[in-house]
Amino acid sequence: MPLMGVQAVLVAAVLCLGELICSPIYVSMSGGAFYLGSWWLLACLLAVAFSYIVGFALLWCCESFAYRMKRKVQPLVYAVVGAVGFGVWTTWVVLSIMGSILSSAGLAVASGSTVPAAVNGAVLGLAAFFCAATLGERLAHHRVAVAIVLAVTILLAIAGAVVLFRL
Repeated sequence: MPLMGVQAVLVAAVLCLGELICSPIYVSMSGGAFYLGSWWLLACLLAVAFSYIVGFALLWCCESFAYRMKRKVQPLVYAVVGAVGFGVWTTWVVLSIMGSILSSAGLAVASGSTVPAAVNGAVLGLAAFFCAATLGERLAHHRVAVAIVLAVTILLAIAGAVVLFRL
């Protein structure tokens, strides 16, 4: 399988897992307006959208930038790009969607939530892109596993879209 596609699937899977772990943070930022499972599915939708659109472009940039670097340094380049990319995505997209959902219900995002959300997004992006850089080549040989993970991330995104349209 193409390495960059496998890396994008890895990014999506790691971000969905990270969003599961970090969902309580965002639920507290919303003042408890979201159920934990609902927010996780919505966050998975946004993480999968990032991974397969913006993340794929960032993976291409990483590959182009790190191509001539030493092999041991390349995962660090991926990690930094992932941290910046998903940190910005979290700040601009995730918090905007959370704010628009809450404002339509007459609520507001907790003040001072921008920096914690950005740091959280940066850590998740760092982990996801580091995993993609270090595990991508090994996982590329396991087509069935990649297809299953791809299907699971797409199903999580569809479930997140259902939650989004019901809010």
